[in-house]
Amino acid sequence: MVASGGSPGADGWDFFVSYTAVDRAWAEWMAWQLEDAGYRVLIQAWDFVAGSNWQFRMEQGVRRAERTLAVLSAAYLESVYGRQEWQAAQASDPTGFARKLLPVRIEDCPRPGLLGSVVSIDLFGRASGDAHRYLLDQVRGTITGRAKPATAPAFPVSARSAPHVQEPAFPPPVPQAPALSPAGPGPIGVPFAGHRDSVWSVAFTADGSTLATASQDCTVRLWDVTDPTRPQSIGQPLTDHTAPVLSVAFTADGRTLATAGGDCTVRLWNVTDPARPRPIGQPLIGHTDAVWSVAFTADGRTLATAGGDCTVRLWNVTDPRPQPIGQPLTDHTAPVLSVAFTADGSTLATAGWDFTVRLWDVTDPARPQPIGQPLTDHTAAVMSVAFTADGSTLATGSWDTTVRLWDVTDPARPQPIGQPLTDHGGGVWSVAFTADGRTLATAGENETMRLWDVTDPARPQPIGQPLTDPARRRPIGEPLTDHTGTMLSVAFTADGRTLATANDDGAVLLWWTR
Repeated sequence: MVASGGSPGADGWDFFVSYTAVDRAWAEWMAWQLEDAGYRVLIQAWDFVAGSNWQFRMEQGVRRAERTLAVLSAAYLESVYGRQEWQAAQASDPTGFARKLLPVRIEDCPRPGLLGSVVSIDLFGRASGDAHRYLLDQVRGTITGRAKPATAPAFPVSARSAPHVQEPAFPPPVPQAPALSPAGPGPIGVPFAGHRDSVWSVAFTADGSTLATASQDCTVRLWDVTDPTRPQSIGQPLTDHTAPVLSVAFTADGRTLATAGGDCTVRLWNVTDPARPRPIGQPLIGHTDAVWSVAFTADGRTLATAGGDCTVRLWNVTDPRPQPIGQPLTDHTAPVLSVAFTADGSTLATAGWDFTVRLWDVTDPARPQPIGQPLTDHTAAVMSVAFTADGSTLATGSWDTTVRLWDVTDPARPQPIGQPLTDHGGGVWSVAFTADGRTLATAGENETMRLWDVTDPARPQPIGQPLTDPARRRPIGEPLTDHTGTMLSVAFTADGRTLATANDDGAVLLWWTR
């Protein structure tokens, strides 16, 4: 390795140092230690010289460095740019197998949301010489994937007997579910957890009787939610994926389930009998990076898949041996994070880390055609897209903390509707409409999910406080915050009465919404 910043050369950099201005001294100290040890480092303080394009260099660093070293402090965690940088690194390596994101804490600050699942290097409280050795030792472990000591551990000496502590009974008693109130949205029962790690995606069957949940623990679970106050696990978890499962989707008839994940594959399951799911054919293989999102057309004949390899693929799933349709869509320049079809299957929306949303005419899925110009109003990764059932409105949720609504009645000329929804204090991970298009759910960081009345912007109905500005949507009631951490996915039942939310704390919660 050659110690150099500046130009990335053919192989990029070993580390991109992400930090906020108040922590510049720490960032420069770390960069110096790394370059002195022979690593290639890109750091704003040294490499973004006069005449540089700041935004371009930042994007280069995130995309072309082997790893992003995030200098964590309370100030960094409040930085919009810092959030975008560490989330970009995590989006490119959702499983953590490549160890693309390396958090280094310089103070004892909490790590919110998904950042909390990444093991950090803690430098606070260490003397200078010890911090130097510790940083480089931990970096070597990150690169090799192991932190075995150079010398044999000492033989363990038995500890003195500790006083006996009475352990609490397991499982703990279940608190009584709150009564449903007609005054506003509320949780149904309590969070139910069958997964051992973050739940990335949730999806209901059209009749609302079955819920699928996909998790970082590499499994998919099916739940009987016929009585939403008493969800019951159905059968055994699906364990065929070898990496975190990032997305699930049912066909409209509820007979087929698609699951996709960090192992670069999509799997199809016959769930006619959800207690005995059966794999359909072989896994769909074509993506060369994590598959972030899957969506079926309403007729169940076509499946769209979005990949970390910056491509979208269409599949004919009418055959027991599903086949790719045409060539991959390659217009995105960064990982594609979300896909959604209109109800008639003629239009596909795709969104990703390149901050753009693209619309495609897929009337003939073998020859998809781009429609109009990309939507480029967001200033960070677009995590989720959703159409209303009539296909006239598109919602887009982004890490820039906003949700935008678009009139796509003429998809060749999309028009923004009103002002962006800005009530989220952090990145928005998921958006979903009710089937009647009257309510929008938005969820993301800061443990918050919001409901919005989007019935008719010209004739708003008073829900809570009267709406006085027809160009702006306002939330229904208070934010729903019974989760702890980041809400990663939301899904409505077809009747719109029940909402499921998935969280990075591993829990799923059902909500009564009407």
